[in-house]
Amino acid sequence: MKNKLINKNEKDVETLINQADILINNTITKINYELINMYWELGKIIFDYKIENNSKYGDAVIGQFREKLGLRYGKGFSRANVNFAVQFYKTFQKVSPARQFKNILWSHYREILVLNDIKKIDYYLKETEHHNLTKLELRESIKSKSFERTIIYQKDGNIKKNIEHTLKDPVILKIKDKKKTEKELENEIVVNIFTFMKEIGDNISFFGRQYKIINHGLIYKVDLVLYDKKNRNFILIDLKINKIAQKDISQMRFYIDYFNNEKKDMLDSNTIGLILCETKDLRMLNNDDIYQIRYLNEIPKEKELLKIINENKIILLKTEVLKLNNDIEDYIQ
Repeated sequence: MKNKLINKNEKDVETLINQADILINNTITKINYELINMYWELGKIIFDYKIENNSKYGDAVIGQFREKLGLRYGKGFSRANVNFAVQFYKTFQKVSPARQFKNILWSHYREILVLNDIKKIDYYLKETEHHNLTKLELRESIKSKSFERTIIYQKDGNIKKNIEHTLKDPVILKIKDKKKTEKELENEIVVNIFTFMKEIGDNISFFGRQYKIINHGLIYKVDLVLYDKKNRNFILIDLKINKIAQKDISQMRFYIDYFNNEKKDMLDSNTIGLILCETKDLRMLNNDDIYQIRYLNEIPKEKELLKIINENKIILLKTEVLKLNNDIEDYIQ
């Protein structure tokens, strides 16, 4: 009897906690929504006034306004915050972004607005909303050049596969010690699988490791298999700590054909293959469904990372030129 009473008490407490969680979270969401709108409206007031009074007098009035607002309402209305409110409104003049992005705080906008690039701003807003990033996680994403590492950026928007919106090159594994074997590398990735999947896309799920394929009595194993829920396709990953060889491309082609023929259903898109490597072989350019993707253990210095990104842009451009030449030759023949 006593145990039943204890169990009932625990269930009742849990029920009350769940109800309180819903109430508190809904209230926090509403407060954040109103706070973001308030900064947007504040920015609009100042922006409109400066447009109407584009003079030294107008600047003086705004200066006094900022000072008195800060003294009256405190840190949330400091000179810096009020300036950000104006920049916030100038960036999103049509409508407050609070209507679209429900989970993004003012502190997130403070991190993002300094980028001064609408494509970057849009990317990091969507990434923050989708992955529910904290301010520190967002800051790290910006530091790691998450936007610049996407294929869509490196191709200047000229993409053919949906995964190229989010697929990054290089991917950053956040591994402290450089691994000596592919097995060790695979183990580290699996331990940090959620971090790894964020590098690949927005709606990626883990399907398996060392996935067994039996063909004519022979056993083959795919290092990692993911599934892109948004684009509805399998993503096969082969890990290489040495240089890529032609046999690696052929092997990935075999894996892709197998999954396309045996695993994907009628609603699925074609399978994508990623060969993760430390060093790319520039003689073997990316195919439509096989990508050479470089991996880095940690976030390098900004100069080094930008150098890698620029090299990728050149490689992708060469790939497109080569494909165009091949298409022209096929047409002439």
